[in-house]
Amino acid sequence: MERPNHLKVQEKSTASKATSVAIVIAIHIAGIAGLVAALAQGALMKQLQEIKASVDTQKTPPKAPPPPPPDLVKPPPPVAIVPDFQVATAPPPPVHTEAPKPPPPPAPPTHAISNDPLRPIMRTHTSPPYPAISVRLGEQGTTLIDVSISTEGVVTECTVAKSSGSDRLDTAACDWVKGHWRWQPPTLNGAPTAAKAQIQYTWNLKDAK
Repeated sequence: MERPNHLKVQEKSTASKATSVAIVIAIHIAGIAGLVAALAQGALMKQLQEIKASVDTQKTPPKAPPPPPPDLVKPPPPVAIVPDFQVATAPPPPVHTEAPKPPPPPAPPTHAISNDPLRPIMRTHTSPPYPAISVRLGEQGTTLIDVSISTEGVVTECTVAKSSGSDRLDTAACDWVKGHWRWQPPTLNGAPTAAKAQIQYTWNLKDAK
């Protein structure tokens, strides 16, 4: 009986291991080669894209912005044209001016007529009574009054031109003259006319009764 050959078995085992190691190394080399090829292809693709983008950028220049819209100018409002009418007016009628008439000639002189002046009727020109209150108060002075005399010789109006200092004495003088004093009115061409006169009356306590 033949004895087993351990050397042959050992040689086969060594050859099998060497084959396995070679396969593993080949696989690793293939994987590394594939990875390098993939990386190289990606870099190439990226470079091609950059070149393409650069070419596209050079081919398409940037578009200019659109021009701004024109300003809308508002048309001026319509102006109404008013026709110029000229109406012919008739000239004013002539004005006839008359020369002023000369004044009438003076009347021929008539026969002379004497004019009588204003004359007092002395019997009526009496002194007014002294007011009792003025006597007790010691009032005295001079009253100057203006009177209007009618054609009948009666006093129609009396006003105080200068006061005696007492309204009571001034009023008493006017009331007495209007009620009692009379005149013979003046005449003009023989007819009586109205007149005016001024009277001064002095109030003195010595004359008081």
